[in-house]
Parts: sequence; structure tokens; C-alpha cells
Amino acid sequence: MTDRPPAPPAAPAAVDLKHHLLLRVSLFALAIGVLATVVVLHQTRERIRGHISRSGVTVERLIAGEADQLRDAFRRSLDGLTLSTLDGIGPLLGICVAVEDLYKRPVVNRCFHEDGAAPAPVRWLLERLIGPELAYRGVIGQYPGVKVGEFVVTPDLDSEGHAAWVQIRTVLGMSLAILLLNLLIYRPVRRALRPADQILAVLGRMEAGDLSARMPRPRLIELRRIAAGFDHLAEQLQKTLAAQRQLAQRLLAVREEERRRLARELHDEFGQCLASVGAEAAFIAARAESTDPTLLPAARAVSAVTGHMMESLQGILHQLRPVGLEEFGLAAALDQLVAGWRRRQPGCDFALVVEGEIDALPADLTVSLYRIVQESLTNALRHGTPGRVAVSLERDGAGCRLRVEDDGDGDAPPSPGSGLGVLGMRERVEALGGRFALEPLAPRGMRVRADFPPEALLVTEHDDA
Repeated sequence: MTDRPPAPPAAPAAVDLKHHLLLRVSLFALAIGVLATVVVLHQTRERIRGHISRSGVTVERLIAGEADQLRDAFRRSLDGLTLSTLDGIGPLLGICVAVEDLYKRPVVNRCFHEDGAAPAPVRWLLERLIGPELAYRGVIGQYPGVKVGEFVVTPDLDSEGHAAWVQIRTVLGMSLAILLLNLLIYRPVRRALRPADQILAVLGRMEAGDLSARMPRPRLIELRRIAAGFDHLAEQLQKTLAAQRQLAQRLLAVREEERRRLARELHDEFGQCLASVGAEAAFIAARAESTDPTLLPAARAVSAVTGHMMESLQGILHQLRPVGLEEFGLAAALDQLVAGWRRRQPGCDFALVVEGEIDALPADLTVSLYRIVQESLTNALRHGTPGRVAVSLERDGAGCRLRVEDDGDGDAPPSPGSGLGVLGMRERVEALGGRFALEPLAPRGMRVRADFPPEALLVTEHDDA
């Protein structure tokens, strides 16, 4: 059992650098803001807990001292208690003090904060973090050990929240500054990467066959170097393809010249020999009719075989060198070609549409168009049973376009046919700067498409000149 080759690694997902950078820095600023806010709230909670636990005894002594100043030893009322002794230390501790007398009646409830109230969201968070159970409860006594009331020390959420909000606001300002810096960085990065759209447009032009397209020169030095290297490769590719195209055109010209020479040799040599054989067979048949009738069937058979060979030779000569193409032009040659197939295939409907100055095309393009139509008709009728075959050839300002469509089954692959074949058709079209395609049609049928842009026609005409 053979081991399977390892699967190729998956291609990484595409990343937009501008948006990726903007998202990263924005998330970083958001993380700093959230983390710093959590730290500030945590520190505030710990500070509040420490203040409550440490300041409870001090508050108890100060309240007891104030209560002793207001009453004598035989009076247990807390009337007149204002907690004035806590005015200096209360704002520093961030506390609220509630005092009740011996009968659980509230006497005084004060929060010692000098700043404004805390924002509602900050106060709500502190309430959830601290909880209602955080408080210091104490007893207000009077000498000699008599209880006169109770007090409760709780956090002053407005004071603590305001202090926490000042710190959080500083952190949020830092996060906002990071976001602003992100925008300041994003703008030059976007401006530096803006030529990426132009680069993609140039790549699209080159993909469409325009090898003369060149990259823009961005301000970013890395992209500038890439563009210069790409242009150099494109120039080398353009030169290589131009050399290959010239070689292909030369090979096509040599091929057509060889076809003409072979047709001339067959016509002059083989055709003359067949004509001589036919004449001799006719002479033998005429003499045998009067002298030896037994030779008459053989003479007629030789004459029939000679006639069949002459017809086959005419078909071969027509394949090698289209009759009337050089003398009467491409339109007349195509009309004659389609008319010949119409006579041989009476059950198929043939349509030919020619528009534009077709006869003014260059010689090599004229021959190639004729050969493509010839091979396309042969393949359509040899490998399918079409009911209709349509040939369309058009030339205008956008170039030259050839379409050969049929509605046959086309199950069998195209064969070389007349020696051109699909590969030969593609080579002819690409050698002349065009684009070739073989497209299936729905629900059945095939389309042969050959497009030649105006630039390709100009180059061809220039080369002919």
C-alpha cells in the first residue's frame, strides 16, 4: 500500500493591511481602557475596605468625645450631636456616619464629601463591587460605661466614586489619544497603499492580454521596488511573447507555402499522370469496342478508378489551397466552402454571416480565418449530427470576431481533421495576437470563438508591410 502524498497547506486568509492595523490598534486602546478601569475600581474597593476597617475606632472615639462635651453624667440623650469633630478627617476617609440614640431613633446621618457626586455608572459599579455588608458598627458610650447610642460607618460612594472617576477619565483620555494616534497613522498608511487598486487594475489588464500595461510608481519605496521589478519582468515577457509570435507567424507562413508547393506538385505531376491514364483508358475502351470487346469492362474500370482519383485529388487540392481565396477574397471563399458542405450535407442547415471589411484583412489572417472555419465545420459534421451550423465573421473598430456554432452532440473529441485540429487553431489565433476558446453550448452543441483585437490587426498589417 503506497503512502498518500501530504496534502498541500491551506492558503492563508487574505488580510487588508489598513483595516487590520486599524482594528489592532483600536482593540489595543480598548483593552487598555477596560483593563485600567478594572484596576482603578479594584484599587478603589480595596482602599474603601481599608478605610472602613481602620477608621472605625477613630470615628468611635471622636463621636464619644463630642457626645461627652454636650451632656452631663446623668443625661443620656444625643440631641445636638452634629459630628463636627469629623469635619477635618471625614473627607479624607471618604465615609458616611449614621448615629442612632438608645431607642434606635436616627440622630444624625452625614457623608463627608467635598467634591461633586460620582457619575451614576461608576456609583452603580462601586455598589456592586463593595456590597451592602461593608460597614463598621460601633457603640457610643458615656462614663462610667453607660451606652447612649450606636453609629454605623459606611463608604461615601459619591466621594470614592468621584475620585475613581477622575482616574478613569484620565485612562479614557489616554485611550482616546491612542485612537487618535491610530487615525493619524491610518491616514498615511492608506495613502501609501492607495496605489494597490491601480496595481490590481494593471494586473487585470495584463490578464486580459495587454502586456503593454505598466505599474504605477507608489511613494512607498517597497512598493516602488516591487513595481519596478514587475515592469522589468513584464517587459521581458512581452519581448519573449513577441519573439514567439513572430516565430509562430513564420512557421504558419512556411506551412502555407509548403501547402501551396505540395498542391502545385500534385496538380502538375499527379494530376497530369491521372489525366494521361484517363486518356489512355478511353483510347483502349474505344479500340476494344471494335476489336476485342472482352477488354471493354477492364478499360471502363480503369477509367472509373481514374475519375474517382481525380475527384479525390481535387478534394485534397481544395484542402491544401482553397480555390478563389487569393483571387476573390475571404468572403467568397467562405461562401464557396459553406456551399460545398451544404451540397454534401443536405439535411443540415448552414448559415453564413459576414460583416465588415473582411476582404481587406491581412493575408496571413485571411488564411488563418479560412482554415479555422474549415476545421470547425469538419469537426462539427464529423463528430456530431448537427441540425444547424452557423458561421459568423465580423470586423469593426473593436477588432475581428469569428464564431462557428453547431447544435450537434459533439461527444467525440475533435481530431486533427484537415491537419489543423483544435491545437492548430489555437496556435494560429495566438500567433496573430488573438484569443481562442472552445465552448460547450446548452443544452447541446459547441462554439468555436476567435477574437482579434485592433492592436493585433495593426501588428499583423505592419509585419506584412
